[in-house]
Amino acid sequence: MASISSLMSSGSSSSIYGSRNSNIISGLASGMDTEAMIEGMVQGYQQKITQLGQDRTMLQWQQSAYQSISDKLVEFSRKYMSYNSPATNLFSASFFNNAILTSANGTYADLVSATGKSSSTIVLNAVAQLAEAARYTHDASGLDTSLGKGEPVKLGEKQPLSTMSGSLTLEYGNKKVTLDFGELELFNKADGTLDTAKFQTALQDKLKEQKITTSSGDQVSADTLIDVKVDSNGTVTLSDKKGAGNNVHFSGATGDLKNLVTSADAEGTSSFTLSTTEKVVKEDATKAEYLSGKSFTVTLNGQTKTFTLGEIDPSKGNLHEQVKQNLQEGLDKAFGKGKITVDMDTTGPGERSFSFSVSNGDTFRITSPVGEVLGLGENGVTSYVDTGKTLGDLLGRTSDGAGLNGLTGGELARAIGDVTEIKDKDGKVTSRVDSEGNTVDEQGFRLDKDGKRFQEYELTVNGVSIGKYNKDTALETVLNDINSNTEAGVSVSFSKTTNQFVFTAKETGAGGRVEIGGELGERLFGKVNVTDKDHYTAGQDAKFTATINGQKMEFSRSSNTFDLDGMSITLNGTFEVKDGETPVTFSSKTDTDKIIDVVKTMVEDYNAIVSEVKKAYSDMPLEKSDGSRYKPLTDEDKADMTESEIKAYEEKAKTGILFMDRDLSSLYSALRSAVAPGGSDGSFLRSIGMPTTVGQLGITLDEQAIEKLAWMCTFEGRRTIGSFKVLGLEEIKDIYRAAR
Repeated sequence: MASISSLMSSGSSSSIYGSRNSNIISGLASGMDTEAMIEGMVQGYQQKITQLGQDRTMLQWQQSAYQSISDKLVEFSRKYMSYNSPATNLFSASFFNNAILTSANGTYADLVSATGKSSSTIVLNAVAQLAEAARYTHDASGLDTSLGKGEPVKLGEKQPLSTMSGSLTLEYGNKKVTLDFGELELFNKADGTLDTAKFQTALQDKLKEQKITTSSGDQVSADTLIDVKVDSNGTVTLSDKKGAGNNVHFSGATGDLKNLVTSADAEGTSSFTLSTTEKVVKEDATKAEYLSGKSFTVTLNGQTKTFTLGEIDPSKGNLHEQVKQNLQEGLDKAFGKGKITVDMDTTGPGERSFSFSVSNGDTFRITSPVGEVLGLGENGVTSYVDTGKTLGDLLGRTSDGAGLNGLTGGELARAIGDVTEIKDKDGKVTSRVDSEGNTVDEQGFRLDKDGKRFQEYELTVNGVSIGKYNKDTALETVLNDINSNTEAGVSVSFSKTTNQFVFTAKETGAGGRVEIGGELGERLFGKVNVTDKDHYTAGQDAKFTATINGQKMEFSRSSNTFDLDGMSITLNGTFEVKDGETPVTFSSKTDTDKIIDVVKTMVEDYNAIVSEVKKAYSDMPLEKSDGSRYKPLTDEDKADMTESEIKAYEEKAKTGILFMDRDLSSLYSALRSAVAPGGSDGSFLRSIGMPTTVGQLGITLDEQAIEKLAWMCTFEGRRTIGSFKVLGLEEIKDIYRAAR
């Protein structure tokens, strides 16, 4: 009796099932090749499946071809027959009415412009005043009393530096998040070793600053997806806050942080361990010594340069003086002497503050990653109010850190929209976020980065609520919200040069106003006083005198652009016609170039559509050398072809896919007959009020003009034109004569 091993194929083979090994039994003891039999049985079905797939692809190509033509027809209709396209709408009588060139004449013609035409005779005799918008200005300097000045600093003190600088890379599914740590970020206990609680807070804060794009395309804060815990042993554990089963793991570390990772196989795991025995802080140098060789970036009047501090040597005397000298030398080298002056104030024993000044009208900003060591703060120092600062930085915070200093009308900030509970894999709620990603507590109040509730304050302009803001809101956010609010009707700008906020009503006229309401608004922008002529300018109407059909009248308009009997007039200055001067009158003529340009473009677009339709149904399918037609490629066919080969093949296969299509043939005939000047279908142009002769456009074609046009159409008499009918010079002349 044969053994089972003798009945098994010993080699490998290839089939519809792919590459096979010796574990496939073929025919057993009968010697029959069952695999070949199965392949033969399913071959017919496979061919039908392949054919259906090719038919489906061909249908998709046909649909795309139809869609291309349909899109062009819709766009043609939208462009030339829709009131949404007034500049090209040939259906609209106003298009032809607006194709008017109107000019002002008279002594003060340069102070007046007009469009359109009027059936009345209009004469401007005087413009007493132009329309102006209400305007309010406020000096912003009071928002930041430390402009151009740093905080007091003792440069002789030791500068603690972190030995944890570098980065950590975490992965959430296939999304990477990198958290960076600087050498001035300290997470040490009194003995210099790692304070795990501080480090956990830092990790959570940095996760809040990072964004992850979800599968739905939404961007959310990484801390809403990744939970991080650091135990007392320095073990950092990562998990999926959503409990959705996403893999969250440690990917790697760089810099000094890498040296603190003690786990031998930390990479690719959901946890890693940092040493809690090594010191994570060092104090090898004074603040002055640390500043040696550090770079500073300075922007003066829009020009940005970088300079480096020279060496600060304690043996050479006063450290503050050395730093001041180095700062001044760097600024002088960057911009020239006298552009930015460095000063220094004594604030206490061994303590100084640095200040910077420029000439009146100049603006500057000085920043550095080590700015805090010099007392310049995280955002540096500026000669103007930094609108990127938060309201808390500018106005100060209450003692509990929840509100803004000096404001009493705040209320606890509530969640925006629906609140979503973030749960771990065990179903435990780890956090709550609202629809905008803000962290909220169980009662639905929003929390700051420290987990504390904060207060928000409402700002109104012209009685309209602009929004509610808190200590963490940047001033520029408030300004942007005012500008984007359409109901308030006010825009605001900030000048760095003058340090002023300028509020302007969006519409001119006496009805315009600027009113800023709310406790927050008054603290930020001052109290508006309409009687203070130095800071508030009331809106005013335009006032002018005009003679209409011989009747002299006084007019008042809220805008400098207005309509008089169909003519749109714009006032650009004031004047009064005196004896010997000529009042402003208006003359109009048809802008034939504008009309012709639109009609020419319409004809070009129309001809392009007609050509595409004709080509689509008249192009025959291409044939291969063997007489067969090109069919869509199967996946098996594409496997052995390059992308360029696939593209070239499919271009051939798509040729003629709408050949002899009856609907397209009918469409072609309809398009040709629709624009025929005569015949039963030739009423299209006339029905929409479109001119069918050049005479209706106000264009006169005499024989001289016809000669010139025909000469140009035949390329200066060198050739004929046309494919269905050959047109020579005389034939073209006849066409233009008929067009008259």
